[in-house]
Amino acid sequence: MTPDMPARSDLVTEAITYFGLDVVRADVGDDSYSSTVRLLTLASGERVVLNIPWRRHKLLREAAALHALAHTMPVPAVLDIWAPGNGSVRPGAILLSFLPGTVVTGPVTLDLARQMGALLARLHRHPRDHFGDEGDRDDSVLGWWALLRRYHDIWCPHCTTVLPPAFWRKVRDSYEQLYADLPAPDGPCWVHSDYRPGNILTTTGAPVTISGLIDFESARGGSADYDFVKMSHAVFDLVPGSRDAFCAGYAAVRPVPDIERTLPFYRLHNAIGGVAWCVRRTTPADPFFRENLTVIEDMVGRTA
Repeated sequence: MTPDMPARSDLVTEAITYFGLDVVRADVGDDSYSSTVRLLTLASGERVVLNIPWRRHKLLREAAALHALAHTMPVPAVLDIWAPGNGSVRPGAILLSFLPGTVVTGPVTLDLARQMGALLARLHRHPRDHFGDEGDRDDSVLGWWALLRRYHDIWCPHCTTVLPPAFWRKVRDSYEQLYADLPAPDGPCWVHSDYRPGNILTTTGAPVTISGLIDFESARGGSADYDFVKMSHAVFDLVPGSRDAFCAGYAAVRPVPDIERTLPFYRLHNAIGGVAWCVRRTTPADPFFRENLTVIEDMVGRTA
């Protein structure tokens, strides 16, 4: 948080005032790590979702993705946007329709894994004309892998402040080896970038079916295989047979990307980014730091 940025609770109040909402109840949204999310019940009885991102560019990402997917995917409708000018310290807010359902929290069945795969494939059938965010459109020399390399290079100085030099050299060597063996990207298409059970809504009762997909603040133009990495941690590694079921659902809609070659790279790439995120935003005492460091250690060996 910058010194001049209002507290998150104050931003919620400002956003409610800006949108002119008559709120009778505000509940904290589930499973939100970056944005401030409130489920608002209005005096009319209508329920809406208020989302205040950490930074303005995340607001713009979410709005662009939801507008592009509005008529073909089970995503929230954009009801209104508060987007202060570039000179403002306020990140703004987006007001969304409320989607019924609950996020997936328990064990994923094979049938649900198949549904998740099919839903992701439907998302990846939406093409983009470039990789990255809107701000990357003019940087035509960067392909997908070079774009990820640019993110990696930004993260490196943060990692070197908390990781031993000898260990960090091993991490960089492993990264370079994986980077050298990457296939051609599968895109550009819309990628969610945080595709995991906590962002997938399902109906209650039996049979359980998917009712919505939420949290597009990291969505961008990318390679389709990028959206498999968080599923690999949260589902494939935990539920026997789920990877095959997920890929079968995906393949029914579009061909499965070459995840055999790309998932190891994405695992290491994202874990390095997670360590850097903790250095920038929290502290190495954050459990998220330990979670990402463990991934790195499992791939390249333990720290000294």
